[in-house]
Amino acid sequence: MTQPLLPVPTNAPPPTRITPEQSAWLILTTFFVASLILLAWLMQLAWHGYVGAMRSQDGAMLRGHVVSGVLLQEPRSLTSHTIERLPAVVDPCQNQSDICAPLTIGDRIKTLPAAGYGPVASLVLPDTTHIQLWAQGKGSDIVYRTNQVSRWSHRRQVVNLVQNAGYARYDIAQYQPFDSVEYSVSLANQVTVWMSPGGSYSINVIPDDAALNTPIQFEVAVRSGTATVQRGALTEGVSAGEIVEVSDDNQIHKARPATWQLIRDPQWQAVVREVRDDDRYNWREFQRADAPNLSSAEKNGRLEVSLGCRPERPDFCSADDQVRILRFRRDGNQIRPFAVGIDQTLDADVSEYTSLRLTAWVRVLTQTVPLAGIAGSECPVMFQLTFKTISPTDKQQERTFCLYAFKSSESLVQDSGDIRYRALPPFQWYRLDVDLREDEFLRYARYLQSIRIEARGHDYLSEITDVALIGRQ
Repeated sequence: MTQPLLPVPTNAPPPTRITPEQSAWLILTTFFVASLILLAWLMQLAWHGYVGAMRSQDGAMLRGHVVSGVLLQEPRSLTSHTIERLPAVVDPCQNQSDICAPLTIGDRIKTLPAAGYGPVASLVLPDTTHIQLWAQGKGSDIVYRTNQVSRWSHRRQVVNLVQNAGYARYDIAQYQPFDSVEYSVSLANQVTVWMSPGGSYSINVIPDDAALNTPIQFEVAVRSGTATVQRGALTEGVSAGEIVEVSDDNQIHKARPATWQLIRDPQWQAVVREVRDDDRYNWREFQRADAPNLSSAEKNGRLEVSLGCRPERPDFCSADDQVRILRFRRDGNQIRPFAVGIDQTLDADVSEYTSLRLTAWVRVLTQTVPLAGIAGSECPVMFQLTFKTISPTDKQQERTFCLYAFKSSESLVQDSGDIRYRALPPFQWYRLDVDLREDEFLRYARYLQSIRIEARGHDYLSEITDVALIGRQ
């Protein structure tokens, strides 16, 4: 039997061996590369440390404009105290009416409601940023939390404040020596407001008051510059002349023109006879005898609210285009005067409003006594505002607008005292439009207490609709 052929064995080549010289070079190369990587990492770490190192900026100051109107609480203190004037040698406000105190990071500043109207305290930061605090409502509550700048460069500035309550105005310095400037205000429920340098902003934390019955918890308004309101991933930009509101359900509303309607319920939805604490801002109906010993038949002035066509199209309108009209009525050929009307508490600090425009459509259908009587005793439509100039201790003042029917054959009634007269043709709608800031009485008023709308006199029938008191900053 034939045997299979076997392969002829061959000698395998010897394995490649690394010489000592090659091993040394390999170790040196690996060490060199590792050293370069480590050096690059250290340089990057040093660079980030250089550009990211921050230091707190000192030099902030609190200025109290009203004595005993401001409380200061240090970071590790459980109590707050009023600020007192420093010794003359270290007092930065020497020979000034303001009382000043240095601020440190973490300080909490509160304003007291009794301090008055308008700004009662200011924070002046090292970069000349000016933050004014109001005392309206329940007072302001601000925490000066962060003011840091880059330690070794001019790359970055970070400033943050926490606003817990009240109204504050932020005027951010414009010319900053930093490449990046971050100014922010933290509000409740993780809401943050970012403000650009050089702008003027105001933030209002609406008090939790059942009588206000408002679904809004924050207002952010911009006079100049731009701001961003942020909550999580939701943002809304705010430009000059705009306002953004954040509702109680944490929804950020779209920006709208920055105006404030100071009159609640301008459509007469809720006119009450007796005002309770939880509806003290509603319209309240009243009657007043302007002569002694009136009989029940003479006390027949009354008001009613009904639907009617808009004054711009008074002759014909569809049901969907009707508005609510407030009507004052008294008849019976009366010979002694009687008044009927409504009033409303405004309780508004108006010091920020450069414009306060009172508007309404009015019409007089009946007025038995011509002209306006003596000192406005015959006014079928009267608007009366009560106000104070600066402080709660000021004397309450009044400004009255009397609107009466006028015939061309009669002489116009001249303004007298606190009453301004407006003559209007009978049976025709008349547009009342007055900027109170152009009025000598109200030009510098900081506080509006209430508004009253009434009819007074003998027989009258008058109508009012679309009333508004609009404030603009």
